[in-house]
Amino acid sequence: MIPSIKDIGKYLEKQANAGAPVTYGDVVRKFPALPPLNGAWRSHPLCRILGELDDEDHLNNRPFRTALVYAKETGRPGQGFFDTITNLREQTVLKSDQDKVWTEEVKAVIAHYRNG
Repeated sequence: MIPSIKDIGKYLEKQANAGAPVTYGDVVRKFPALPPLNGAWRSHPLCRILGELDDEDHLNNRPFRTALVYAKETGRPGQGFFDTITNLREQTVLKSDQDKVWTEEVKAVIAHYRNG
């Protein structure tokens, strides 16, 4: 059975409390019911789950827990993370600012769940 949004959210909160970002692959390994990452990201269940977590965090005025998840190959989140910030927060993120925006969000998530 595919893990629930709550399961993935709690896992990311635990990672934030530990100050430990994770790769997309780490999340898939932690929840073996998720199919392997095969390049078809938009159709992968984790894509939907992370999107719903972003919606939940936005509605509750929290930093995005999904900032903790990055691609092993690039060392940063996918473009969808920055698109989410643009869409939900109405904050344009220039390519040149992506690393700074991401780093600030990771720090905010860690601080939120360590102090939470």
